[in-house]
Amino acid sequence: MQAEQLADFTWAFDVVHPDAERRRAAIERERGYQDDWARLHSWSRVVRPRTGDDAERPDPRLVAEHDQTEAAKRDVHARMFAAPIWHYLAAETAQERAPFARFAVLFLRWETDFPQEWAEHALSWPAKRQILRTLAADGPTVETHAELLGLLSAAIGREHRCEDLGYLKIARTLHEPTVRMIIESAERSLDGLVRLRAGYLGWALDNPAAPVTPASWRRWLRG
Repeated sequence: MQAEQLADFTWAFDVVHPDAERRRAAIERERGYQDDWARLHSWSRVVRPRTGDDAERPDPRLVAEHDQTEAAKRDVHARMFAAPIWHYLAAETAQERAPFARFAVLFLRWETDFPQEWAEHALSWPAKRQILRTLAADGPTVETHAELLGLLSAAIGREHRCEDLGYLKIARTLHEPTVRMIIESAERSLDGLVRLRAGYLGWALDNPAAPVTPASWRRWLRG
């Protein structure tokens, strides 16, 4: 996928649109792609065993049908919500990832703003973990910095979700005075867990070389 092809994915941002109808249309579009891919994949598995090395005399028509099915699968996959995210995670350098970074952040926004819809149509904790790690390693882009601050604030202020610890690693790459303001606001929360997470985030900023892991969180709590 080339960066210029991303113009075809403007529809994907509707998964976080405040208008429920806009979200529904985007989700239906994605569901259609997922259903098409699943149907093609199932058929490819039926045809493939009869066209491989184990077949004594592969039927050329079946070989052609298998090749066409695989091509159709690639075409459908290239249209799915997951396509730019896959390219983001598969890219070898930060420069190659940069054009796709806003879609990685969109994946996180969807999970943050509409967790039930995200869970039904896009749930992948390994993808979330890898996106957070990659964003932390690369740092923000001009397009993603403000959204990452918002996602960090949301993660600190809500009930903990799987892989949320990764946001603290991203926090170290963001505008520190703004992150400190997020911490100060969270420390005034009536929720004790939110205040604890804010304290741990402050510790992570004060100790940039320290690992941010479940073990260090537990040690910090004991301290």
